[in-house]
Amino acid sequence: MRRGHLPIRTCIGCLQKKRKDELIRLEMTPEGNVIINEKRGKSKRGYYLCPTLNCFTMAKKRSKLAQSLRGEEFSLSFKERLSQEAPR
Repeated sequence: MRRGHLPIRTCIGCLQKKRKDELIRLEMTPEGNVIINEKRGKSKRGYYLCPTLNCFTMAKKRSKLAQSLRGEEFSLSFKERLSQEAPR
């Protein structure tokens, strides 16, 4: 029995390859802001990140999104999201 294709993406923080549904999709808006895309649209340039604070920190250091990820507002909303989605 053949299974469906499972898309694999690379986390911009830890650089590990994981299934797309295990990662959070980040997108850059035309204004230069970074948003978390719930719909996982295909129309914009997207980046994937593990839902961990460690990967977020590493992404801020090495990512091409580094300038945008430094924004305090984004950092706070992302940390809140991580605390809600953290496995219990």
